[in-house]
Amino acid sequence: MADLEDGSTETDAFPDVPLPGPELARVLDARLAEVPGWHAPDDPVRLGFAMTAPHALALDAFGRFAERNPNNVGVHTRFGDGVRGTRRLEREAVLALAGLLHADAADGYLTGGANEGTLAGLRVGRNALRAAGAGRVVVLASALTHHSVAKAAEILDLELRLCPAGPSWLLEAGAVDAALDALAAETGADARTGVVVVSTAGYYNTGLVDPVDAIAGVLAGRAAGGGNLSVFHHVDAAHGGMILPFTAPEVPFDFRSPYVHSIVLDPHKSGLMPYSCGVFLCRKGLLGHGAVPAPMSGFVDETISGSRSGAMAAALWSLVFGLAADGYREVFRDCLRVRDRLADAIRAADPDAVVLPSPGNTVVVAGFSHGDGRLPAELAERYRLVGNTLPWTAPDGSTGDRLFHHFYAMPHLTPAQVDGFAAALAGSLADAARTPRRDAPAAPAAPAAELRDLRRSSVCLRHLVVHPPGRRDPDDHPHAYSFHTFQDRAGLGEQLAARPWTGDDGSPTGLYVYAPDLEAPFANELFGVTDPGRYSLEVLDRNQQKLSLVGAAHFAVFGPEPRTPDRPVVLANFHADGTLRSVEYKYGDRRYNDEVQVFADHVVVKIGKDARSVRRDGDDYSFSLDTSLELRLRLTDDDAVPRITRVARHADPALPRRRHLLRGQYRRFPNRFFDTVVDMTAGRRHEARWPAAGPVPSGSEGPLLARSALLDLVRVTPSVSGGALSVRLTAVGGPGTAAFTVPLGLGARLPGLLPGIAVGEPETLDPAEVVAWAARLHPRLGPLREAALARGGQRRLSVPDEVAGRTERT
Repeated sequence: MADLEDGSTETDAFPDVPLPGPELARVLDARLAEVPGWHAPDDPVRLGFAMTAPHALALDAFGRFAERNPNNVGVHTRFGDGVRGTRRLEREAVLALAGLLHADAADGYLTGGANEGTLAGLRVGRNALRAAGAGRVVVLASALTHHSVAKAAEILDLELRLCPAGPSWLLEAGAVDAALDALAAETGADARTGVVVVSTAGYYNTGLVDPVDAIAGVLAGRAAGGGNLSVFHHVDAAHGGMILPFTAPEVPFDFRSPYVHSIVLDPHKSGLMPYSCGVFLCRKGLLGHGAVPAPMSGFVDETISGSRSGAMAAALWSLVFGLAADGYREVFRDCLRVRDRLADAIRAADPDAVVLPSPGNTVVVAGFSHGDGRLPAELAERYRLVGNTLPWTAPDGSTGDRLFHHFYAMPHLTPAQVDGFAAALAGSLADAARTPRRDAPAAPAAPAAELRDLRRSSVCLRHLVVHPPGRRDPDDHPHAYSFHTFQDRAGLGEQLAARPWTGDDGSPTGLYVYAPDLEAPFANELFGVTDPGRYSLEVLDRNQQKLSLVGAAHFAVFGPEPRTPDRPVVLANFHADGTLRSVEYKYGDRRYNDEVQVFADHVVVKIGKDARSVRRDGDDYSFSLDTSLELRLRLTDDDAVPRITRVARHADPALPRRRHLLRGQYRRFPNRFFDTVVDMTAGRRHEARWPAAGPVPSGSEGPLLARSALLDLVRVTPSVSGGALSVRLTAVGGPGTAAFTVPLGLGARLPGLLPGIAVGEPETLDPAEVVAWAARLHPRLGPLREAALARGGQRRLSVPDEVAGRTERT
């Protein structure tokens, strides 16, 4: 799998022949061993997530019915339906849960989870409100509402309006009333606005329950008073709906309120079901608002998912009737005892923490007193803990945001596991208290104005962020090192130190050297030398050399003339043994480029390369490389005719897309994505024009398109003529062209032009060696930059005659 090697992701070939039985079992056993269990000493204790071990009754029932593969498509809660098999089991389980939630009559069905159930609720609500004459439908919820509400609103193309989370962390009835007043004022007298109000019974990050009955009362008053609004009320009870009826039956979050129209439950959370099982419930007469005829199958479909697992219905039935109310009460009494044990452990470890057990729910919310309230990373990772910033009113009346962590006392959690966490928490907080906070040290006066930014950064974007101390050795993965534990350099207190470099006689040279620690210049991330505004050479330490995808040392020429779309930055990359890896020509800004990379035996042209360090969570960073089109030309030592061997189209460049993943999606360092990949081969000595006539044989239908840093959406046309590769960009829908021309023999000449030094044992280097190396490289690499200056849209890469002559003389 390529993505496990270099961060890029492409499809794998479908196998032609089956794996032998023993090999199939070996692979499955290996993957199973990677999936954590629940009680083994090495299994993680999932304190921050609402998940638990499924009950044996459910697993047994699922296994018994899975072989017959029943499909419970449709809804089975109506009179005369659901009379046989797993459909009857679904009907009985769903109606029993509706009775638990005080519904006199209800319809519903099993979903793939509460996300799907919320989508179903908002869909039924939208359609019902439109049937009531609403031309506009708005979803109204708390800012702390689960993200599935925003996702459902986006899918259904509904406007989402969020009420700010106040000090109670609840959606208060008064806030709903005020928001409805505002919507009524926005709606003309002859128009009607529909409002889907979403309440929550068990917020994921607090466990708290909205005053559903009070909100329903506001909606009832609106309905009775007329006006230009119609309302629908959906309750997200994914976490509380299977708990509160057994621990706090007096809490009226359910169908006891006439203005609750639909509810979603998540039995695969506290309900002890395996994934994935949710339940959607609504009042009679509403489900038809989601009905779609299915004439090819002979029924009417009122669900989101269509086909559903009958075996899952059997599993849910086994718990509803095999545990029943008595069994669930016992389960959740134990959970509340464990919840209180958790709360006591947190108070013991941090007496000044704010600790808030959720009434009737199995959640503890804690705001720790030290620093910014963030738990040590190792502890948070080990126990799968997540922090959320919430509004807070302190005892002295001051208000502001504060970081809180949530802890789930789920049915699988044992007192022994809580005690183990208590010891780990106490030890971690004690260590944190003994370790002074590493604020960034005050920087001495900069030796030159040009170096102000250097203390926080370096020429290479990757070195804006570094591994924290103790997690820097890739060979220690996964115990200490991870591909995504990068943090901001300045935030670690490791801003780069810089000082002038003087000559042998002590006179200033205009150069500066820099490193996180100039007393041990090659032992921590990198050592660099720079002529500010002109060039910089950086040598990586041992650990960074293991990590680097582009060599062990980098020489960048970026001045004295500044980078422009016509004048590139030129970068030479060297292997640890001192041999040249590649020379890169970057046209664009620091992050977004059209780029040419020249190697000894191949050329890579990157159109629309966007490189960024991305904050994942808190001070945790990853790195992302997004390229619209990458053309890879492999050279052979002959005159072979050029040919395109592969075109892989991963995405359509003509459709705008997000260039990088969302912050929470990063799992690895780096992440690499390409719209299109083109692989070519050609003989280095090929001189004739290719293609001779007609369109480029691209290997697939349609032109090659890319999002260029220089011209936005372009057609890309590669050709070979006169012993050089030319890649021409032609703007789509507007004027503008650009072309990159690379002699096929350029890569073979560059190693002789740009000699290196061995850096594989950086701790043996002397800074003077690196300074002298930079002085040798600049007169050779600088002219390559000027030769690549765009002229009339043409960017021709070459070795200037004066540089070639100097190389021959030396």
